[in-house]
Amino acid sequence: MAFWFVVAAAVIVGLIWLAAASRIRVRVRYSRSGHFDELVIIVRALHGIVGYQVTIPEIMIRGRNLVYRRESSASIGNMPVTHKSRWRNGAGVIRRLWNIYRHNPQIQVWIRQTLKKVACTRFRLDFRVGTGDPPSTAMLSGLLWTVYGCAVAVTGHATQLKTTPHGSVEPVYEGTEFGMVWEADFRIRFGTAVLSVFKLGLRAIRTGRSFRYWRQGLAGP
Repeated sequence: MAFWFVVAAAVIVGLIWLAAASRIRVRVRYSRSGHFDELVIIVRALHGIVGYQVTIPEIMIRGRNLVYRRESSASIGNMPVTHKSRWRNGAGVIRRLWNIYRHNPQIQVWIRQTLKKVACTRFRLDFRVGTGDPPSTAMLSGLLWTVYGCAVAVTGHATQLKTTPHGSVEPVYEGTEFGMVWEADFRIRFGTAVLSVFKLGLRAIRTGRSFRYWRQGLAGP
């Protein structure tokens, strides 16, 4: 009995080690052509066993609202688990996330520390632009090269840039056009991600306690 207990414990420890040592891989692709936008996010974890994909094939601005159609699917191995498609209002989500980030210094620190543990293994940003006027097209092309340089600098500052970035700006002098494609791959160890989420929970607990103490102090004895 003791022998099988040791074997089972060794197997469990081995599986936990394999899971912790595995990487979460994220592939992001955003493209814009004319008035059409598409965002695709693919996540793979546990040596590719678990997968999740989010596709936003339509993004529209209606008044002050940002409306988009979201399609998501999850899979284990080659077997699909869920598939959903629905319209959502993105403006409210963006405002809520921004308010959470802006009013919580602990969250800001956590995001910076977590991103520093993320490795960017692929980065490409391409533009195709034309204003219908050759001089202004040339000026805009130069500006977009600056945008490309800033994007690379921000990515290298926020994450570990483990690749040589690629990009291009193609001016279109004979017409009016704007196209953009951004592709990037990121990875982080599964164990590091779990530990980071655990630290976020501890920060949330501390923040909640501080808020309660602050509220009690204002209320008085």
